[in-house]
Amino acid sequence: MSVGEQLRRLEDAELSQEYSCLNALQRTAWQINKPVLQVLRTVWDGGQQWGKLPAKDDLPLPMYPFDKDPKELTGADREEFVLWSRQRNAIYSHNNRTVSKRIQVERTLQVAEDYAKHDEFYYVWQNDFRSRKYASCTFLSPQSADWSKSLLTFSNGVAINNWDEARWLCIHGANLYGNDKITLDQRESWAWDKSDEFVRIAENPYDNLMWLEADKPYQFLAWCFEFAQLVRQGWGYISTLPVSADGSCNGLQHLSAILRDERGGRATNLLPAAQPQDIYTEVAMEAMARVMNEDTEMSRQWKRFGVTRKLTKRPVMIVPYSGTKHSCREYIQDAMEEQINDTGDNPFGDDLFPASVYLANYVWDAISNVIVAASRVMNYIKSVGDVYADVNKHMEWVTPTGWLVLQSYNNTTTKRIKTHINGEIVKLNMLEEQSTVSRRRTGSGSSPNFIHSMDAAAMTKTINACVNRGILNFAMVHDSYGTHSSLMPMMSDLIRQEFVKMYEQHDVLTELRDHAIQTLGTEDVPLPPALGDLDIRKVLQSEYFFA
Repeated sequence: MSVGEQLRRLEDAELSQEYSCLNALQRTAWQINKPVLQVLRTVWDGGQQWGKLPAKDDLPLPMYPFDKDPKELTGADREEFVLWSRQRNAIYSHNNRTVSKRIQVERTLQVAEDYAKHDEFYYVWQNDFRSRKYASCTFLSPQSADWSKSLLTFSNGVAINNWDEARWLCIHGANLYGNDKITLDQRESWAWDKSDEFVRIAENPYDNLMWLEADKPYQFLAWCFEFAQLVRQGWGYISTLPVSADGSCNGLQHLSAILRDERGGRATNLLPAAQPQDIYTEVAMEAMARVMNEDTEMSRQWKRFGVTRKLTKRPVMIVPYSGTKHSCREYIQDAMEEQINDTGDNPFGDDLFPASVYLANYVWDAISNVIVAASRVMNYIKSVGDVYADVNKHMEWVTPTGWLVLQSYNNTTTKRIKTHINGEIVKLNMLEEQSTVSRRRTGSGSSPNFIHSMDAAAMTKTINACVNRGILNFAMVHDSYGTHSSLMPMMSDLIRQEFVKMYEQHDVLTELRDHAIQTLGTEDVPLPPALGDLDIRKVLQSEYFFA
């Protein structure tokens, strides 16, 4: 099924919800945040790698340490040569990996400097095949890296007139800094308690460097500039900074809602609680409990190193998107390396592979225990995909907004091409798509694409509801919803209302099955798994659902 075929069939679909959403995003006017641009340009031109910026220039390669040919080296000289060679190759590889990042920073700064001449500009927005929304641009984007997003602010401002309207600006600052595991009241108090320090940062960010300790340093710097203006000017300040609320592992929120799974819902803040629930910490604690029950050399090493939230976050996040135990192990090793670099503590030795394999088994089991429904939903979606593959048809479904999703995954073969370039023979591999549907790719793609289409539908419905209530400016990144601080309480309510309404009005797995029966002309499609006991309406009272 080609992209053209999907577009042709979409012409016959009722897509008023999708068009209204895209138009609302495209009507949002932006401008360049000039104070942040000035800091970012100064830091970049000065060659500092502040706030996780890549190095502006290549790291220098170590000089060859001998005055003779490598073939003549023996003994200790040979060992030193091997060490030099490894260091040189590591730096060479690092320089190659960061070339594209350096180009991205410089080009983004150039675009921002050009657009800083304008009071407002707009983005073209588009849907991908699942109806996820993307700003159509190459560099400067409201959906890009921290330092790039920090360069953008709304062109239109909304006044902050009282404590309630300032509340979400405060919460946003705490979230950007990394204080997002405490209550909303504590986040608000944190901002006011440290207001003097944030004003000092805004006055001189080059000497007051607390902002570099933030999880998202440049967006936090932008927040410091905005918050300082509110402190100086007082109530009535016209704020333009986008303020956002993020879903709590949003893919798992959808999986838990689909099957009404109470434990998964509680772990992902679908249920009201006095404190924000953190599924990453819950998985880390369960995995650590299993380690504590053992007395082996490996378990003792892990007891010393600790099983932290950071180690389990990425493995948990990939579950809704067909993550595997193999990828779980890779992410654990990546986090291990970061922690070792930060702390210098490494009880495992040079080879981290055995330790990452050991923990991956426990983390994988812990994930399955905490979010029982996730695997059942994903396995069911895959089983429906298998029915399509059995008859060589591309899997498809319709989202709650009427968008038709078509998975176009065919089998491929590799064709070897031999040619001449600059007088030399070059052999290239080229993938050729066949006419048969790929069962493997359909199976691996069906669950993540289905969940992505559900979060896209929820965002579409939320934006349309916001427009109907007078909210006209949006900073949206799939599971991060943003507008002005004064309007965030209203948006926050609408996020919950539209999520609940969508899953009350749509049994999406039954609709998936019914569409398959209609499309394939067969009743031989498996029944969805039974629903659990989660009361989906309790999302309306959960302040940490999106926070």
